Amino acid sequence: MTGAGVAGIVGNSWLRVAAAVEAQDADLVVFNAKVYTVDSRLPKAEAFAVRGGKFIAVGSSADIKGLIGKGTRTLDAKQMTIVPGFIDCHNHAPGNELLYEVLVGNPYEVEFVTIGSIVDKLRAKAQKTPPDTWVDGYFFDDTKVKDKRVLNIHDLDQVSKDHPVAVHHRGGHTTYYNSKALQMAGVTKTMRDTAAGTYDRDERRAQRSGNRSRARRVREGG
Repeated sequence: MTGAGVAGIVGNSWLRVAAAVEAQDADLVVFNAKVYTVDSRLPKAEAFAVRGGKFIAVGSSADIKGLIGKGTRTLDAKQMTIVPGFIDCHNHAPGNELLYEVLVGNPYEVEFVTIGSIVDKLRAKAQKTPPDTWVDGYFFDDTKVKDKRVLNIHDLDQVSKDHPVAVHHRGGHTTYYNSKALQMAGVTKTMRDTAAGTYDRDERRAQRSGNRSRARRVREGG
């Protein structure tokens, strides 16, 4: 809300707000609502008025209805809860990953890749990395793979058998590992799933490398 809107309301007079905005009618008035303003001066309200894409007043339904004119659009919220908008791209990747790590998927645009291209990228990184050092790939998206399947342990073993390899799904809850990584963590074919996470296996119950939720903590020893 604007400073004028808050000031007018705290002063218990929406008329001051109207005067501050040249007494023009609102474009939109929402009333009969549970409005959480996230403003300590007026944490809760019943209604608000908008003009020119900005809040011009917030207060009681009775007061704010005074800003309704012939061209005002009105909305009875029927006691629905209204909170400020949250604008979040929901990107978890720190800058160092985007700059220095292997991006096996495109985090910004829809781009279809192949398992082979993922292996090639990771192998190129492994060739420049000392043995026993982790090689990570980020932003894997199984819905954007031309092969129409997820990664498995055999794919990542092609990257390297001397480096632990991990490919992290863009969803944040699945990571794929090669044999070296699982060996270092002590993860075996007989490892049991837990309520906190699962180990993916193929139809022969062999380890397939996908680890979900807390079972992903291979670097911490399983």
